[in-house]
Amino acid sequence: MALTENKNFLSPVGFRLKLDSTKYPNLEYFCSGVTLPSISLSDAPMSYGSINYAEPGDKLAFGDLTIKFNITEDMDNYIETYDWIRSMVVDGNAHRCDATLAVLSSHNNVNKEIKFNSIFPAELSEIVFSSTETEIAYVEASVTFKYTEFKFI
Repeated sequence: MALTENKNFLSPVGFRLKLDSTKYPNLEYFCSGVTLPSISLSDAPMSYGSINYAEPGDKLAFGDLTIKFNITEDMDNYIETYDWIRSMVVDGNAHRCDATLAVLSSHNNVNKEIKFNSIFPAELSEIVFSSTETEIAYVEASVTFKYTEFKFI
């Protein structure tokens, strides 16, 4: 494998998230951060004589996909996410969708895309209101998604 020719570093602000914008347009639009999940490989314990050692296993485990978003004044994006979670339990609507994280180059062009298959929200964070703040810091929330896998496309 040759040394890369592109020596620009990855910027943490160069991304776009694409969800099902017909159902969740506000969550997608006001997304302010995404945590690319971890991936781990299980090991298979092996025994040889008087020692135990590990061999690569056959199962991958993916960490959770976490999205941070700015909450609108009317709370539209928080409520649409709340309703998504609630509908899975109350209405039995197990709506899943795919999501794509576009990683942008230093020129703001799509450089890589990461597709998350069959996501659904598993946790919506709390909202903190405080009358003792001295500066205006707009309210943010995060939503944690479960999914089947992610792939670079």
